[in-house]
Amino acid sequence: MNRIGFPPALLAASLFCVTPAAGQVESGRAAALDYLGRGTAAFRAGDIVAATRDWSEAIRLCRLNAAPDLEAQALARRGEAYRIEGYFRDASSDLQAALAKAEQSKDQPLIAASSGALGNLAFMSRRTAVAEPLLKRARDLASRLRDPAILAASDNDLGNLYASTGRPAEAVSAYSEAIASAEAAHDDALAATAETNAARLALRRKDPTQATALLTRAVDTLERLPASYNRGMALVSAGSAVFEGEGRIPADAQAVASRAFRGAAENADSLHNATLSSLAQGGLGHLYERENRLEEAASLTDRAAFAAQQASAPELSFRWDWQRARLARQRGATDTALTSYRRAVAELQSVRQDIPVEYRDGRSSYRATFGPVYLEYSDVLLRRASSDPAQAAPLIREARDTVEKLKETELQDYFRDTCVTSFLAKQRSIETIAPGTAVIYPIALLDRLELLVSLGDEQRQFTSPIPETTLRDEVQYFRALLEKRTTNEYLVPARQLYDQLIRPMEAVLAAHHIDTLVIVPDYTLRTIPFAALHDGKGFLMDRYATAIAPSLHLTDPRPLKSAPGTALVLGISKSVQGYVDLPNVATEVAAVHEIEGGDELLNEQFSRARFEAELRRVPYNIVHIASHGQFGNDPSQTFVLAFDGQLTMDDLERGIKFGERRDKALELLILSACETASGDDRAALGLAGVALKAGARSALATLWYISDKATGELIIDFYRGVQSGTLSKAHALQGAQRALAADPRYAHPAYWAPFLLIGNWL
Repeated sequence: MNRIGFPPALLAASLFCVTPAAGQVESGRAAALDYLGRGTAAFRAGDIVAATRDWSEAIRLCRLNAAPDLEAQALARRGEAYRIEGYFRDASSDLQAALAKAEQSKDQPLIAASSGALGNLAFMSRRTAVAEPLLKRARDLASRLRDPAILAASDNDLGNLYASTGRPAEAVSAYSEAIASAEAAHDDALAATAETNAARLALRRKDPTQATALLTRAVDTLERLPASYNRGMALVSAGSAVFEGEGRIPADAQAVASRAFRGAAENADSLHNATLSSLAQGGLGHLYERENRLEEAASLTDRAAFAAQQASAPELSFRWDWQRARLARQRGATDTALTSYRRAVAELQSVRQDIPVEYRDGRSSYRATFGPVYLEYSDVLLRRASSDPAQAAPLIREARDTVEKLKETELQDYFRDTCVTSFLAKQRSIETIAPGTAVIYPIALLDRLELLVSLGDEQRQFTSPIPETTLRDEVQYFRALLEKRTTNEYLVPARQLYDQLIRPMEAVLAAHHIDTLVIVPDYTLRTIPFAALHDGKGFLMDRYATAIAPSLHLTDPRPLKSAPGTALVLGISKSVQGYVDLPNVATEVAAVHEIEGGDELLNEQFSRARFEAELRRVPYNIVHIASHGQFGNDPSQTFVLAFDGQLTMDDLERGIKFGERRDKALELLILSACETASGDDRAALGLAGVALKAGARSALATLWYISDKATGELIIDFYRGVQSGTLSKAHALQGAQRALAADPRYAHPAYWAPFLLIGNWL
């Protein structure tokens, strides 16, 4: 299947401008060169599958005929095709091999092009720290070579990187340089692409006049070019740029976008390309949707959907069914909208592995681009449920299951690992949860907060009339004040959030004798500890044990099974790698080891190699790490500190989940000194998913760093509660938090609230 990615006119322009030297076409090399050319022609015609096949054959022939220079060319081009297809690991492998061969042969243009391609790939994978030096290397080398095509491509990609990392002035400059270099290279398509990207940035900066001027130049340029797949895709990209801004699209911007989509449709007709036709007609339909021209939008959307079927492109069918659902909803046709949403979500679930996880504007493709389809669908279901009590239960379940699907894809997106959710995906029925436990799904919608509560086989729905933006602001305010240990100002938002999140269901919780709340937090609610909410008399922690689950379908609730001597306890008390010392960690490690037995590694003993070796040696049930840890909004910024370096989430997964003696999930992972950035919901998503990533049933971790002495006291009380055999892990944490809060030194929730029990709460 030919997946739909970004127009291949960007970096492909620099890769394809690099040509083999004369005199390289003797014997078998001629056949390799022929396949290289065939692949390039297929690529430019939009047939990525055929291009990949031809380049693979060229690589095979190059290896048979000892032609490393031509092989490097083919590897670079196939790597670009894999990037567009979304096969990022394969793309990285090919591009790195191409770069290595280019460096070996001192092929300077290919070194520049391959470096830029790798930089672009790293950026699209959200690894900006890796991407920037690679793109700068490509730009600087292209400048020395006086190669305007490669220079234009690398400056354009640098502009995208700067725009996504909050450096708009640098982005504007890079786009300007890209446009000038593309014009010098007589590459009008690349100049138009850079102008389109600059227009997107102008719209994000709320400068529609500048954006319209840039788009007009881009479309004027593209309309002068002969029909080709690249031209058509560039026109679709230019038309879609107007959707970057919020609110009504200005009339002049509407006009230029309409020109772009219509030009792309004509281009598609001349090429008989159904994929391009689908994108052009569907894009114009979306433009009409934004203009409230609903009948015309519906007609164009139907035509786009038909073209997607002709192209066998289910990833496009999903897009147009979603568009049909929105249009039906605006017309008040709720049943039709539900049918289309249901089909769109099913299609997205079936093709989500085929949609590249790209970050061109610094956002997650699933949450920012595809999250709304799940939430809109849930919105319609819950509105119907609230208006039709007789049918409410199945509608609430359907809404809840839809949100579960979103949470699973979010975790896969964050860790860039489609297998991250498989290890604990038991698909345990949510209706089998034990009495005394309520599962709460807060769903933040544009105009309200929906609260879905599962009480065994009973489903209840509550609504708080707080818009998403207001909720986000209150949550961020609450989180910021919670970390200030010298003030009680946090009580104001703590009470306001209690009123929105818990008070609507108080009577139902009391009637069902609930003592444990399992919260499946969404969006910004991941960044706060629910235990610190306040009803005006006391904290939520005083009345309920709490735990969070990234997704209940991905949680396997069962009591802790821990045999004596099966704990690995590790810690760093010394100052290493620029981090402050944690003098009480030695006491914490010794105390935990005394309670649980097993093995302990402190300071120099806790090396990265020793950590992995111990996990290969013994199938521990508990892994306790008392060391600095950080959860960022990207896995590359997420780690736990060992004495000689950082343990990444991949390191934890490799050691714990896939250890040689691991035939079942780790029971408990404790990270007692980690922190997340305040207000960063993606960082909190990483924290919530740490148990899944590491292959643990439960994790205990902190939202922010606190005194290591306070941490040690709470952790030891937690272990004693678990070892008593009478308390669930959630109740053991509740007891430990109560004990710490009873100490006047640690009464402020900044000390006891950040501890979160994640996953299995029993």
